[in-house]
Amino acid sequence: MAQWSEEDEQLFRDVGGEQMQFGFDGGAEWNFGWFPVNPLVDPAYKPGAAKLFSAEAQALLGSGEGKTVLLYEAARQVMGRDLDAGPQAIGDCVGGAFAGAVDLLACAEIVAGEAEAYGWDGRASTEVIYALSRREYGSANRWIDGSSSTWAATAVRKGGSLSRARVGAYDPQRAREWGRTGLPNDLEEEAEEHRVAKTALVGNFAEARDALANGYPVAVGSNVGFATERDAEGFCGRKGKWDHCMKFVAVKDDERPALLCMNSWGDRSPTGPQGEYDIPQGSFWVDAETCDAMLKQKGAYALAGFSGYQLRTEGFRSFTR
Repeated sequence: MAQWSEEDEQLFRDVGGEQMQFGFDGGAEWNFGWFPVNPLVDPAYKPGAAKLFSAEAQALLGSGEGKTVLLYEAARQVMGRDLDAGPQAIGDCVGGAFAGAVDLLACAEIVAGEAEAYGWDGRASTEVIYALSRREYGSANRWIDGSSSTWAATAVRKGGSLSRARVGAYDPQRAREWGRTGLPNDLEEEAEEHRVAKTALVGNFAEARDALANGYPVAVGSNVGFATERDAEGFCGRKGKWDHCMKFVAVKDDERPALLCMNSWGDRSPTGPQGEYDIPQGSFWVDAETCDAMLKQKGAYALAGFSGYQLRTEGFRSFTR
């Protein structure tokens, strides 16, 4: 079991974390709101229901090799600000991760010069995706916080999302209420106007690299835990186990291959040096080997718009190093 500082444990509680009993099976020490639901083996999902990135995006495979693409800069270019880094307040990390991925997808499509339906003045609502994933497209216990990235992938594809400009600023009590009752009926039809066209299960570092290099963000849930302070190069090492959902927002395939993971705990974690690039608050680089450990748990999805997964070059040059 990992030895966490008192400051870390206080942070974990502040963002809605629940300390777990460390069981005989090596389970998570903390739960921040992610349920492991593998669509490839879960009896609730029909065989073939989960679309694999390796099959859906064959034209992209290998395209990110050797590239560094700072996709998070698309948000800075389009919105004039970084993606939302929280802070999370209850176990709704899945809603936060997918809301950020929806926003980044919209920004990437605008940068790529594609038709974009996300004409809202604000960020995607955590509460809307959280509610849809739990009640309309999942089967969460009403009285326990949390959701599954598998349910959320279905939710953003079938149920859609709404902006915070429409729903209001992040409200953890609203998230908890809607997570128990579902999205109000009068908002469901409106949310469907902002659906993601495709979500595909990402299985390893190379697939996530290729997705990000072409403008397709990846929301990732796993039980891989991390230190709460970055090293001199902006990396966080593995530490303990937690059930948590975050988002990958950049890739570098160089002498130290990695994906940039963005958390939902505001500026309190991680802290420390940013490394070579001006990475967003709440983000940290993750070594390729650790990415593989996260992705093999079948909780990561690449999001795409109506044009599907296609090779992109124009518009992304300014993000490529």
